[in-house]
Amino acid sequence: MEWFGFFDKDESAKGVQTIQPNFVEGELAGLNLKQALEAHQAWKGKLQKELDGESNERLDITTVSQDTHCVLGKWIYGEGKKLYSHLPEYEFVRTAHADFHVCAGEVLSKHQTGLSLEAELLLKTKFRTASNKNQMLLTNLFRVAKTR
Repeated sequence: MEWFGFFDKDESAKGVQTIQPNFVEGELAGLNLKQALEAHQAWKGKLQKELDGESNERLDITTVSQDTHCVLGKWIYGEGKKLYSHLPEYEFVRTAHADFHVCAGEVLSKHQTGLSLEAELLLKTKFRTASNKNQMLLTNLFRVAKTR
């Protein structure tokens, strides 16, 4: 099940109802939500391959740690900022996205300095939390912006 699968409408779960977001496939000011979510989900795999010694990529700590190089980061500081910086949800996303990249850089840094066990633990804990938060808040920004 994809990360955003838990948004499916389910009225049988003890009276709790969630909403199926029609915007998961959509765009907001040029940013495709599904692609942005998938791109950030892929980071866990990239980092895990690096930790396992199976990566063919050369991951640079400085680049990975910066939140301005990926498509989402460019959107956040470009069209997203221009159109949605007045929303509190925008700032939540900007901060969560920056934290996500800092955490990815920390995982990589620990690994490259020989602290592989610490890197593995960080990937499974702090990075996972940062990733989930980044995705949740981005989805929420899309929901809020689409309703205004």
